[in-house]
Amino acid sequence: METACEFSAVRAAVAQVCAWLGELGLPEADLGAWELALVEAANNAVKYTFPERRQRPVVIEISAGERVLEARVTDHNVGFDWPAEIKLPAPDAEHGRGLYLMKSLTDEIFYLRGPGENVLVLRRARPAGKSVLPDLGDLQRRLADAETALTDMTTELAANYESLVAVFRYSSELGANTDVTEFSHRLLRDLAQLAEADGAVLRLVSADGKKLETLQALPAEKSAALTPVTLVDDYLKSVETRAARTRQDIWFSPEEPLGKDDPLRAAMPVGNGICHAFFVADQLVGTAALGRLAANKPFTAAQVNLLHTFVDFLAIQIVNARLLDERTLTRVTRRELEIAAEIQRSLLPAQLPMCLPFALAAACQSALQVGGDFYDVIPAGDGAALLVIADVMGKGVPAALFAAVLRTTIRSMCHLFSQPGELLGAVNKILFPDLSRVDMFITTQLVFLDPQRGGMIATSAGHCPLLLCGPGMEKTAPVKAGFPLGIEPSVVYRQTVHALPPGAAALLYTDGLSEARNAAGEPLGENNLRRWLAESAAQTRDAEGAKNFLLARLAEFRGHAPLTDDQTLILIRHLA
Repeated sequence: METACEFSAVRAAVAQVCAWLGELGLPEADLGAWELALVEAANNAVKYTFPERRQRPVVIEISAGERVLEARVTDHNVGFDWPAEIKLPAPDAEHGRGLYLMKSLTDEIFYLRGPGENVLVLRRARPAGKSVLPDLGDLQRRLADAETALTDMTTELAANYESLVAVFRYSSELGANTDVTEFSHRLLRDLAQLAEADGAVLRLVSADGKKLETLQALPAEKSAALTPVTLVDDYLKSVETRAARTRQDIWFSPEEPLGKDDPLRAAMPVGNGICHAFFVADQLVGTAALGRLAANKPFTAAQVNLLHTFVDFLAIQIVNARLLDERTLTRVTRRELEIAAEIQRSLLPAQLPMCLPFALAAACQSALQVGGDFYDVIPAGDGAALLVIADVMGKGVPAALFAAVLRTTIRSMCHLFSQPGELLGAVNKILFPDLSRVDMFITTQLVFLDPQRGGMIATSAGHCPLLLCGPGMEKTAPVKAGFPLGIEPSVVYRQTVHALPPGAAALLYTDGLSEARNAAGEPLGENNLRRWLAESAAQTRDAEGAKNFLLARLAEFRGHAPLTDDQTLILIRHLA
């Protein structure tokens, strides 16, 4: 099939090819893989063709054997040198992810480069036992199933898409000096619609910090009936004060209704509801409450996650809006980055929990004012803790945005799963639509630290290996890393159990450490990092001292070379 050397034309051609493959009876999973691989190949054929060669067509051919399907994409650009090995590129690399994606989706891929014409060949095994043409009844059943699945996916993707678009829209409007009252009204309206709430109330802390004052309410006519909430005196009768002081979500329902004297009762439906307090830099900003009339329909975990995400970014917008009132236009960009960095630091744990006999220490440094590295330590009861470390592809504000979304998603879901591998798979399924839409991914590692059993359970989404040191221990934890978050929609993440005896140490880290370079451009490497971990365990007795030892060695190695990537670590030490 010949098609014009244009993005729209090649994508239409790929759609025809996939339609033909569908007639051959390929399963939906195989069709999806072929569509992704062919779109990537055809787009590259257009993208890298010089303008003077655009008049020559792109050719897409596909042949179907009994066991193998083969596709050939012919272009007329100058071509490129095929890499000896196709690996997942570094987060800040500008090229290579397309080749890695096509390799992951096919069984065999190779490149025939010639003078003025190049051919990319893709091969994938054909599922056994499929007839060339399905019968009409089977085709109709599959079509009905596909339509149902597409409807469900469209609904879910639309909700995710609308929420992400809203956040970016409010950010851009704030930069243009948008009024806080106006954009918060639209944000609360969007939140209520996406969460299927019948009522919503948004309050902010007053200037003197003593009470909560109403900023917005839905329906709007309820706003006048809402009296301010005193943060000091109304603890027992106000769910908003309780949420602010306990820093926990407060639920209300027919079994546990709002109190008769609760100020929120004047505007909130009496069925089901939730109140969430939000903070910036450890300071209370306000509260947001959602309610619905249906007594038998509580808010789902996804809807609660949406509430958390929206108000987290609303807090950022409110802080930025206040700064815009105080700064001149020439200083807005620099100051916003400073605030974004401070907000990002505030998302890190202010204090690490006690997990005796284990001690914890952590550090995070961004290459820019804001970055994509992130860590968290979440108490899990009985002295246990869930350790999280992640690295969003790239740096700057976009990476920081997804780091914040990841933090909110994990914190809102961690209590729903008993195993870290299951939690990681659920988080990937939620974030995949947004990450894949903007061609980004996140490497993540979760470790469940269990003092009762003296060990830990680890799982990884494409992250750096867990390093261990101690008598008779493996130097590197044998954790098979699954795909990074955002590469595949459904991934089963394996997990491994490791003992951590007295005197032993473990290190979670991002590749900014192992790939750090000195003034001569030489990389540090995993072996040196492992050696430093062993030296730190031998020369220090606590986690904080071991962390400082590692940071000092890292600074000494780097010297005057600039920091090119974010660097984050969590160190675990079993106190002897």
